[in-house]
Amino acid sequence: MEKPAAAFSLSSAFKSSVPVLLGYVTIGFGFGLLAVNNGYPVWLALFMSVFVFAGAAQYIGISLFVAGASLAEIVLVTLVANIRHAAYGLSLITSFGAHPRIKPYLIFALTDETYALLSSSKPEERADGGFLLAVSALNQLYWVAGTALGALAGSLIPGKVQGLDFALNALFIVLAVEQVLRLKKTLPFAIAGLSIFFAYRLMEGSGAMALGLIIATAILAIYNRTRTRQKRGDGNA
Repeated sequence: MEKPAAAFSLSSAFKSSVPVLLGYVTIGFGFGLLAVNNGYPVWLALFMSVFVFAGAAQYIGISLFVAGASLAEIVLVTLVANIRHAAYGLSLITSFGAHPRIKPYLIFALTDETYALLSSSKPEERADGGFLLAVSALNQLYWVAGTALGALAGSLIPGKVQGLDFALNALFIVLAVEQVLRLKKTLPFAIAGLSIFFAYRLMEGSGAMALGLIIATAILAIYNRTRTRQKRGDGNA
């Protein structure tokens, strides 16, 4: 008896998201632990992971709460820290647009790691709404589960825990390496890495990430346009 398409989508999504499972439970645990150890209730940590779900921005949010930042400051810092998601959305606009009923959630749940998985998935998977929804929902589930465990642990263990936020960066590096090995295209990643390096040499803070993204996008756009013109020229020759 054949399994329904939804079952195949869920199975495929789970296999693809295993690296995120291992990372998000750990990093979500760290977020929940830090939130509670900074004096915030368990429900607030869970609320943020369910209705904000912004990874590193949630860590930043806790720091801003503790520092007594204003709402305008929190909005501005969060916007700058997540401006790169605009580029993520543009590259997946066709895939998301084909599924209008789930499009709002797909946009909401688009994190760095989810984008890494979806952008490196097979064309037929990116065209499958069930696969897109399953990957997005599973990744958020991993994060919420980790947050719940961390918040509960934080309510039982006294003292503050610091230095766990590096794990999110480590996870993204691992996913980037996996994409290089899978796609066998190192140039885009090399350009992105160099762009970020030079951006941080020019400025500091979260704005450097946005600047690096702009530089990398511009270089890749010029490169792709040049390659396209060369191919057209070769075809007309």
